[in-house]
Amino acid sequence: MKTLLKNGNINGKIQNLLIKDDIIDYIGTNLPDADIEYDINRLILIPGMIDPHVHVRDLKQSEKEDWTSASNAALKGGITTVFDMPNTRPPTVNLDYLNAKREKAKLAKINYKFNVAATSENLKELTELLNTKPEDVAALKLFLAGSNSNEYVDDEEDIRKVFGISLKYDLPVIVHTELQKCVEEYSSKVKNPTVFDHNFMRNRECSIKGTELLIEHAKQIGNKLYLAHISTAEEIDIIKANKNKCNVFCEVTPHHLLINEDILKTAGNFGKVNPPLRTEKDNNRIMQGIIDGTVDTIGTDHAPHLLSEKQKQYSEAPSGFPGLETALPLFLNEVNKGSFSMGKLIEITSDNSSKIFNLKNRGKIEEGYFADLTVVDMNKTRRIEAKNFKTKAKYSPYEGMTCKGDVVMTFVNGELRFGI
Repeated sequence: MKTLLKNGNINGKIQNLLIKDDIIDYIGTNLPDADIEYDINRLILIPGMIDPHVHVRDLKQSEKEDWTSASNAALKGGITTVFDMPNTRPPTVNLDYLNAKREKAKLAKINYKFNVAATSENLKELTELLNTKPEDVAALKLFLAGSNSNEYVDDEEDIRKVFGISLKYDLPVIVHTELQKCVEEYSSKVKNPTVFDHNFMRNRECSIKGTELLIEHAKQIGNKLYLAHISTAEEIDIIKANKNKCNVFCEVTPHHLLINEDILKTAGNFGKVNPPLRTEKDNNRIMQGIIDGTVDTIGTDHAPHLLSEKQKQYSEAPSGFPGLETALPLFLNEVNKGSFSMGKLIEITSDNSSKIFNLKNRGKIEEGYFADLTVVDMNKTRRIEAKNFKTKAKYSPYEGMTCKGDVVMTFVNGELRFGI
């Protein structure tokens, strides 16, 4: 099967792109023969976004999300590859539970890999799993604090053991950096908390101390350390200062970059997330971290819950909100505003992730690469309305925001999977 995309804006030039089966076979001004043709009409072609941080749920939480709904949401958002997080029910802590997840993921319409959990109790099972040399495992995931439902690790020796496994199997370890004891200490100071206390209770100090601790161990062990959803200015400074001293990578989310605790006045529990939304100062420093290269990747931390759950009182409402459909439009809007270039967007949404997680021939628009492609219209505006989401999670802290720049087509392995 040959598919021709005509008149696409690729790296600033109007070119034609031929896909042979699932691979980019030709890029240039010629018009090769093809079985199917699409006229891109001078719209911009970028690599499909690679999202290392997605909670698909499914299994015993399929009412919140499953692989079909998550795939549809990803495709609408221009995301062609996702890594599923392990804090599902049951959690991805051994080969049996990974196999159960593999079976469900057969319904996926996108590329996917799995992040497997590392806990204090499963290191033997984790080693047995990794000894099978699974090509669909992207990374290990380590929580230093509880976040909804997961096992956390707070013993430094266990952290070092996990880092040793990370090094041995050449797999990044993705870490949620908040320290549990610190969170408990600050949380105990608040009686009858509301969402406006969330930033204090899961205090910035808990994230900062966790990031410092992890970097010190990574310096000694030498493994790939991938710090998830960095939320504070201080962490950006710490990571920048240590970029050349250890193998550390920095992920940020759209929400820690673009919104802060002020939005809770209107969003309420829809904006409850771990780590919490911080301050405008943190937004500004994270943006600078993107511009100066401290930030390597964007992860959506897509964390769907039922609307009815999020409408409960603060203490009972779970943390997290959907992000697959909003991430690229929000970032295209920033490109239109001049916050950063389209080249930088491609770097942090696809190119860097493919390198960090060793995704062969993905993340770029080049001959010989898989045809994971997103077509974007930089002049198209979209108002974010959760009722129109493809995800099962019909709520958003971004409700009512308007983005200039939107996804209009998504190709996965050369096949058009989303188009309007």
